[in-house]
Amino acid sequence: MSSRLIGSIAMSSVAVLVACGSDESASPGDLPADALTVVNSAPFAHGSWQWDAVELGSGKILYAKDENELNFLGSTTKLFTAGTYFDEFGADSTLETPVFAVGARNGATLQGDLVLVGAGDFILGSRGVLDGDLQYIDPDDHIYAYAIPTSQPVKADPLAGLDKLAKEVVAKGITSIEGDVLVNDKLWEPDETKEGVLTSIMVNDNPLDILVDPGAKAGDPITMTTRPQTGFYDVVNQAVTSAAGSEFTATATLGAGNRVVVSGNMPIGSKQLDLTVYAPDPAAYARALFIEALRRAGLAVNTPLDKTTGTLPSDSAYTDKVASLTSPPTSTLVKLVTKISHNRGAETLLCLLAKKAGSRDCDDGLTTIIGKFANADIEPGTVEIYDGEGSDPASATPAAMVRWLTWIQNQPWGAKLKEGLPDINHDGKILVKSGLSARPNVGAMHSMFVAAGQAGYMTTASGKEVVVAFYALNGTYATFEEGIDAFPATAKVLTAIQKAE
Repeated sequence: MSSRLIGSIAMSSVAVLVACGSDESASPGDLPADALTVVNSAPFAHGSWQWDAVELGSGKILYAKDENELNFLGSTTKLFTAGTYFDEFGADSTLETPVFAVGARNGATLQGDLVLVGAGDFILGSRGVLDGDLQYIDPDDHIYAYAIPTSQPVKADPLAGLDKLAKEVVAKGITSIEGDVLVNDKLWEPDETKEGVLTSIMVNDNPLDILVDPGAKAGDPITMTTRPQTGFYDVVNQAVTSAAGSEFTATATLGAGNRVVVSGNMPIGSKQLDLTVYAPDPAAYARALFIEALRRAGLAVNTPLDKTTGTLPSDSAYTDKVASLTSPPTSTLVKLVTKISHNRGAETLLCLLAKKAGSRDCDDGLTTIIGKFANADIEPGTVEIYDGEGSDPASATPAAMVRWLTWIQNQPWGAKLKEGLPDINHDGKILVKSGLSARPNVGAMHSMFVAAGQAGYMTTASGKEVVVAFYALNGTYATFEEGIDAFPATAKVLTAIQKAE
């Protein structure tokens, strides 16, 4: 893979319009007292804040401070990715994941291979979408279990999509396969992300969830369940229950031959934790899970689970489609990304943007995003992005973010994107995407919350519709956990503004 593009804007030096009629001559007001209490609180004694709040329609600047200074975006970067994907694909477009039979048939026997072709559907029938639902856990969905082990998977069956495909194959009259089961995940080149390799196939968000609880007494083995249930991994439990109040040291380590060893201690009284492991080869993982789904559907498959997918047939061989799974629409796919800050989902959107532009290099999706900035009257040098999810040092000015959100508001699909933003007070008044860039405490050195911000939309107490971008920079906390408990401080500021206006 090439290195990430620098997402600054290559534009001419012609004058750039101010965002959608905003009135830069207006004098921004002082923050409400409750908001100032947060801004001036101890964690930010040596930090700083930047913000911009503009009334939609009138363009009146309600509040602004250092709004033209760059700051780290964190996951508010996903607003650029999400808006571009909506604009390119529309709110109602879907993705199709097909299965092809390649080879001759002898009665109900396929004398050849079944090929599952990944299309970038990162939900793939999971999270309850086949029943018209979209399950997620905010803020501790299992996608973050690698960093926050108290995270949990949703209740819906993660294999529902594969089971649906398997049943369709059997319904087409195939009850046994003499060849192999293959997974084609070559829609784009494998993309290396901070959460592992990303390809066009993803089942259960790509991890194996290992849910652990302490035993009844010290010295007992811990109790353990895996999700999904699969023979692809050999999970060995060597962890033991320790005395209440002792240190938690349990870990799950993936080794050769898909062997996962769970070791260490788990104190009595501990909450259930998810010791997730990511599949290093998404196609091999999906292949094994699909084989197991086919067997559950009654199809005889005589091929081992624990091997990589075999040699793929040429494109011309994909003529006999025997099953197909349609994704939820763009509005649902993007909603999952924005609601729980789904990093792998955001990167998938970037890869799909690149593919639409004719490239198999996911980095090229950034070119499409950058190309939209002129439509939003974003000035050169005010946005710097490097991927779809918001890895450091992704940066923008609050003013640029407000311009982007104002542009989104005016698009025919804007309301759909807005509906997918987190509702921080659960009353429909403040819909914002959060972003965080932080470093844990080390020894006596405090935890540094380099940037913690929120950007989106607000309906004030008096009925004003406002676009907001607020960022708290370089806040310090004694521990990372203390900072997480306080995150995001911007929510308290936005709530104070919503009530005051």
